[in-house]
Amino acid sequence: MDKLIFLIPLLPFLGFLVNGLLGRRLGDRAVAIIGCASVAGAFAISVSSFLQVYDAKPDTFLQQDFGAWIQAGDLSVSFGLVIDSLSGVMCLVVTGVGLLIHIYSTGYMKGDAGYYRFFAYLNLFMASMLVLVAADNIVLMFLGWEGVGLCSYLLIGFWYKGLANCSAGIKAFVVNRIGDLGFLLGIFAIWAVFDSFKFSDIVADAATKDSSAAFWICLLLFVGACGKSAQIPLYVWLPDAMAGPTPVSALIHAATMVTSGVYLLARLGPLFDAAPGVLTIVATIGALTALLAALIAFSQNDIKKVLAYSTVSQLGYMFLAAGMGAYSVAIFHVVTHAFFKALLFLGAGAVIHSLHHEQDMRRMGGLRRRLPWTFALYLIGGLALSGFPLTAGFFSKDEILHVAHSGLGNIGPRGVLWGIGLLTALFTAFYTFRQIALVFFGSYRGASEPQASEESAAHGLELDKVKESPLSMRIPLIVLAALSLTGGFLAIPHFLQPGIEIPEDGKISGLIIGGIVSIAGIAAALTIYLRFPQALKGFISSAPGKLAHRLSSRKFYVDEIYQKLIIRPIGIMAEICFYVVDRLIIDILLVHGSGFGASALGHLLRRLQDGRTPTYAAWFLAGAIVVLAVTLWAAGG
Repeated sequence: MDKLIFLIPLLPFLGFLVNGLLGRRLGDRAVAIIGCASVAGAFAISVSSFLQVYDAKPDTFLQQDFGAWIQAGDLSVSFGLVIDSLSGVMCLVVTGVGLLIHIYSTGYMKGDAGYYRFFAYLNLFMASMLVLVAADNIVLMFLGWEGVGLCSYLLIGFWYKGLANCSAGIKAFVVNRIGDLGFLLGIFAIWAVFDSFKFSDIVADAATKDSSAAFWICLLLFVGACGKSAQIPLYVWLPDAMAGPTPVSALIHAATMVTSGVYLLARLGPLFDAAPGVLTIVATIGALTALLAALIAFSQNDIKKVLAYSTVSQLGYMFLAAGMGAYSVAIFHVVTHAFFKALLFLGAGAVIHSLHHEQDMRRMGGLRRRLPWTFALYLIGGLALSGFPLTAGFFSKDEILHVAHSGLGNIGPRGVLWGIGLLTALFTAFYTFRQIALVFFGSYRGASEPQASEESAAHGLELDKVKESPLSMRIPLIVLAALSLTGGFLAIPHFLQPGIEIPEDGKISGLIIGGIVSIAGIAAALTIYLRFPQALKGFISSAPGKLAHRLSSRKFYVDEIYQKLIIRPIGIMAEICFYVVDRLIIDILLVHGSGFGASALGHLLRRLQDGRTPTYAAWFLAGAIVVLAVTLWAAGG
């Protein structure tokens, strides 16, 4: 099987080439078959490779090396792929969830003018993501890292005729480039310190290197992880990325690409262990990101924006675990989060599809009667996200909280971080079921009701016209719902780190506390939004409520702060450079000035040759006088 590893990223890449070059001629049905079949083939090989690693010893891995693809003096970078326990799990998640989303997309994108282009981009993303997780060296990982960034830009702005979509794609691209600069500098530092790019060499020698070098390398790599995995301060691109089609939100911005930063930390775990100061930063940033995003999610009205901020919050949980040194626990949450967040995004897409692309939850309500399948499946995803007992999210989230409380690493503010994580869990359950209450319960607020205003009717769809999504969209939801219920029973932490020692003291009580917090958040949301909505309006109209609602709805003014402190000064500097450097110095002084000078000099010299005898005689006389004067001066000297 190690001879077939190269097919895991190659098959989706071939699907990209075929659909991208020939898709317009092949037709939508052939495009869908090629796009799905290429990912299905990659999934089959990933399963076979994973089983071979799973049945072998813990340190067993499959590797395939195609020789050097970069050679410059002593610097050599090989194109090598490796399937071990970590990359094997990630390949299963990427190809498995990716296949379900491809199948879902065949129904969701039906009739779209860019159908073939959409599947080409999805296939290219799959190929890039699989290169990222299967690379045996950090430079090849960076190739996949940049590939998924490119695909993110293309897919966010897929409907490029909308200016907001293009702006969101550009924002994602620019913010990720900031993080990628840190990643790239970290790669340079790794070569300077380790004289190698291979993960095996870096991990083996991590403990022997200077601690200050490890600190700066890890800090730079963490900057890159913050960009790709949307952590403070580089999280602002992810909510705007919801401008892309919903399957894109599910695949790239919930299940796979945004977890790349967590995977990077897990892959280089021993190196980060050698820099405990960076781990403290990682855990702190993760906890604060989880809390901030949860607070913003409270007041969002776009069904996808709520899930977007939820994704940012859950990524914060993953970094909290990684900062505690529990990398396998972080990957455990990566896996379960991929299941239930993909389910929620695709479920939101089913709602949006049924309502003819309506995304504002204020124009929904009462949909559980018209969309019983979607409601039941979405409810499962909501329970898992909320950490309801025995769902996948319950086990992985509470494992993180337990690790934060008991700890694996020497992190200082452990109790504070655990408290933030527990409070965030309460908020998560609340805003998740706020969304479910607004979308599926109460009365329909879209249109067609006798009391509906003309403005409301202009935006919405008549309730009796709301129908369930097609079977091609429901089947992936059913599979993801089953995984969201059972995924928590996977023993991923001990599989990835066989020697991991997670303290058992307090684990049962932690699960009980986590379950109580989840149920309390769910009960509070349903009670307030279904039984006492007027009480909520009364709180929002009060002074503290107005302040809290304003801060949450305006996203704590982070975008405005960036606009004033970063974007506007850079814009002013660009204007100055444009008018002073480009227009004045280059255009006027250098370009036009040199032309004017040459013209003036030519005009002056032209007078030496005007064809008139008196002019020649005058110049001859002047020359003779000069020669005579010089001769006399020289003789007198």
